[in-house]
Amino acid sequence: MAKGGVLVGAPMIGCVLIAYDVISASTSVCESVELIKNSGAIPSGVVIALDRMERGMGELSAVQEVQQMHGFSVTSIINLDDLVEFLQQHQELSLYHYAVERYRAQYGIK
Repeated sequence: MAKGGVLVGAPMIGCVLIAYDVISASTSVCESVELIKNSGAIPSGVVIALDRMERGMGELSAVQEVQQMHGFSVTSIINLDDLVEFLQQHQELSLYHYAVERYRAQYGIK
């Protein structure tokens, strides 16, 4: 685990999978990749809990930018489409559905 730019825990060897809750920009992934490489290991991919499908620095999503920049896959457990579908299926969550759609309109990729 990286904490404040320092690796904490067992030494990294071989291929390393990076895990995050979400990716908002490529900054944290880039920092992790550098730490992993500097330790002599190989960053092999990223797994995230939720892909918010939001724009990165340009036309691509933040996740797509990370994939393009580092050449490895980013896999999410769920994405914003999954969350919207869940909210649509539960009428009692309609208030949240509206908020998520507003978020998507403001920050999401086209």
